[in-house]
Amino acid sequence: MTRSRPLSPIEEAASAWFMRRRERASDADAEQAFQAWLAESPRHRQEYERLAQVWEDMASLPRPAAAPARAPAPPRPARRPALLRWSGALAALVLIAGAAYQYLPVSYESVANASTQTRSLDMPDGTRVHANVGTRVSVRYTLAERRIDIDGGEVYIDAASDRRPLVVSAGGAELRDIGTEFNVLLLPDTLQVGVRSGQVMLDASGADGPKEHTLRAGDTVLLARAGGHLLGRQQVAPGEIGAWQDGVAVVHDATLQQLAGYLALYRDAPVRFADERARGLRLSGTLDLRHPEAFLDTLPGLLPVTLNRRPDGSAVIASR
Repeated sequence: MTRSRPLSPIEEAASAWFMRRRERASDADAEQAFQAWLAESPRHRQEYERLAQVWEDMASLPRPAAAPARAPAPPRPARRPALLRWSGALAALVLIAGAAYQYLPVSYESVANASTQTRSLDMPDGTRVHANVGTRVSVRYTLAERRIDIDGGEVYIDAASDRRPLVVSAGGAELRDIGTEFNVLLLPDTLQVGVRSGQVMLDASGADGPKEHTLRAGDTVLLARAGGHLLGRQQVAPGEIGAWQDGVAVVHDATLQQLAGYLALYRDAPVRFADERARGLRLSGTLDLRHPEAFLDTLPGLLPVTLNRRPDGSAVIASR
């Protein structure tokens, strides 16, 4: 069973304002306070409009057939004080039901690619999700949001516009986007995000440094998964982002350890290092991902290293 996640403070505030406005439509002071709350952040308006849409969706659901009419019961004395006592509880129950309803899945896909397999998903809203080799990703759509969870590997997302936000979770970080193209690479030690077009908001929860990053076309960031701190930020040609779909990868001043982590997606056996110096050597250029083994063979001619291939398929890089 999938548990519903708890509401965020913004979602709770949006829900409270929604119920209050339904009960007190003529309260001018409350309306002024509500407009001030909306103006505090674009997220406030987004969450409120999402809840309003969910309410409309619930109202449009078919209702069960009415029970046969019965003879009217004798009138009972009014018990307004008791009803008033229960009105708050009833509103809370409606609120909880609406909050839970908006996260019921309406579409679900999952991918687990082998080291020689790629796959693309065409979602109902027009979003395309391209999963690279060695990638594990799941896509879950609800009435309230579109969510993509990346467990490992590389995913290129061509997001379509929709009233629901698109949230991408990878390595403890979250990305929010509406109508853009971006690439997410999640390796055991690092998270790299690059934007080809549009804009993405990256929230690295628990980061040691700045946790929020705004990325635009050509921006790439590299974060450490441990602590979420920023390792590097670059501006590259937008066409380089997601180039793995054409069988190449363009790297700028990447360490051999980073390249080894990336090549692990394309190999069944790992690439290891004999010493720390070899891990930290840096390289820039274009990798032909269709022949990852050939790239490894050329390393001794590019850098002061040796390459030792083991019978189990693993490769060991040592400095010389």
